[in-house]
Formats: sequence, structure tokens, C-alpha cells
Amino acid sequence: MKILIVHAHHEPKSFCSALRLRAKEQLEKDGHEVILSDLHALNFDPVSDRRNFTTVKDATYLKQQQEEMYASDAHGFAADLEAEIKKLEECDALIFSFPLWWFGMPAILKGWCDRVLAMGRIYGGGKFFENGLGEGKRRAMLIATTGGGANAYDGWGLNPPLDELLKPIQHGIFWFNGFQPLEPFIAYSASRIGDSEREKYLTALTERMAHFTKEVPLIMPLLADYPNWGPDNKGRFQIVVSRIAEIDDKYKSLIQAEADTIKKLKREGVLTDFQMSALEDPDWRAFFKMRGSDKDEIQKHLEQFPLASYLKFEITKLTHSF
Repeated sequence: MKILIVHAHHEPKSFCSALRLRAKEQLEKDGHEVILSDLHALNFDPVSDRRNFTTVKDATYLKQQQEEMYASDAHGFAADLEAEIKKLEECDALIFSFPLWWFGMPAILKGWCDRVLAMGRIYGGGKFFENGLGEGKRRAMLIATTGGGANAYDGWGLNPPLDELLKPIQHGIFWFNGFQPLEPFIAYSASRIGDSEREKYLTALTERMAHFTKEVPLIMPLLADYPNWGPDNKGRFQIVVSRIAEIDDKYKSLIQAEADTIKKLKREGVLTDFQMSALEDPDWRAFFKMRGSDKDEIQKHLEQFPLASYLKFEITKLTHSF
């Protein structure tokens, strides 16, 4: 497999760069061809303007998408940009490696996306999502470091949940272009932890890379489910869950399996939100939001839960408008 790593950290001795190096080493050890675009080493220019092109469609008004489409037909991309576009076109998998800055990608990586993901050549004309460059088959992954700890990004901290912060990449870049995203690899508080914690992250990344081609991707919504870019063909459902039986030893023994089922349904894109009260609360409740065709489909998913016989499910179909 040919794997493109796009790396965006200015310091080669940083922990972020160490993660990139470890990923490359393990992938090459497993026989993969790794192509590296180290954006700072390349002095990559993130500013998108007429320098992207050797051709001109309209000299009086710069509309990037129009110029990209013209350059796609006329072989009119600048040499440095053409090189990066070819790397993307030819790769079987894509990895972004970067520090999380201001809740997003560093400017140099955002600029790579702005310039390399060119309309006509990379997307457009029906090339979106499962019909995009990656054809819903190639995979993509991000490796990132953060300044804050995991608790700051878990949905209960001051920061937005990490899944929400990463949607512009996971959905808006990877999946938009037909690359199936994997679970991100995040090294939290990279500059504040000690060597032993950093070594644990390196070991964990080595394990992820060793199984890179076998890891099950996240299941993303298909463009086919949104005719004419309109509302989803599938419905949204709110489920209120309550207990109808007391907690016993069997219940306790099934808690881990229950958590695994929740994780599986999240990965499959069926369970879109999950919250619950404390386990020991006498008025315990859980609240699910799920995506599916109808109540019967949702009910079948709920019956997968190992604790289903202890629970009551109240299913309400939601509407997207008043």
C-alpha cells in the first residue's frame, strides 16, 4: 500500500514529529511505501492565489474554483502544487500529522488542503463522498497532539468535544473526498507529560500502525442518502431508556459488553449521541439519539444491547423542522 503522510510541525524534535516518524517507521517495517510531505521542510506556501496556476481563465477576476477547473483541463497547475496533487491522487491511504492549534489545523496544513484539493482534478463533477477520489475505499487517519488534557475535550470540559472539532477534517476533508476516516490518534497534553507517558503514546501508535490496513473505518453517511443535497432519507430518533429490573450480578457482568455495543453503534453512525445519569441513581435514565429508516430498525438495534432485558426503550421520531 502507498501511504501519504502530510506532516505539519515546524520543529523536527517535537513529540508531534516523533509520532510522525514512528508511524512512518512501522508502516515501512510492514512493507508499505510511505510518501512524506513534510510541509515545513518543503517550505510549502499555504497561500492560495494565482501562483497556483500556470494558466489563466479570467485575468480580471480570480475565482479559485473556476481557475482550478480550467487548470485541471489544461494541465495548468504550478509545479510545486502539481507534485502534491499527484501524491494525493496516487496514494492508497492518507495520514495527517499535526498539533491542534486554536481548535484546528495549523495554517500550513489548512493551506495544503486549500491548494491541493482542487476542483475538477480532485473533487466536483459528481466526485464527492463515496463517489470521490477515495471511492469510499481508501482510508485516512489523523495523528494529532494537544496542549490540553483529555478531560478538556470529552464533552464535559470547557473546550468543545474533540469529535466536533475534528469534523471539518474527518467529514469535510477525508470523507468529502471519498477517504474512509479511521478513529483519530490523539496524544493529549504532549508538552506537559513526562517521558514515560510519551513512550506509552508511541507504543500505542506503533500498535495502531501495525493494524492500519485491517482497522475498521468509521461508517460515514452516504451522499446517496441525501438526494439533491437535501435532508437525510433516514430518520432521527430520540430514545429514553429506563430500568425495569434491579441491578444484580449479571447486570454488572454485562456493563462492559454494553459499553462495547455503544461504541460499535457510534462507529457505525447509528448512535449519534449518548448521555446517561449515574448508574446508582434510583431514577436512572439514558438518552440516545439514533439514525435509522424507521422505528422497527431502531428497535432491532436496541435489542442488540446486552442489557436489553433490564431496560425499557421509549422511541420518538424527531423532525428537522417546526
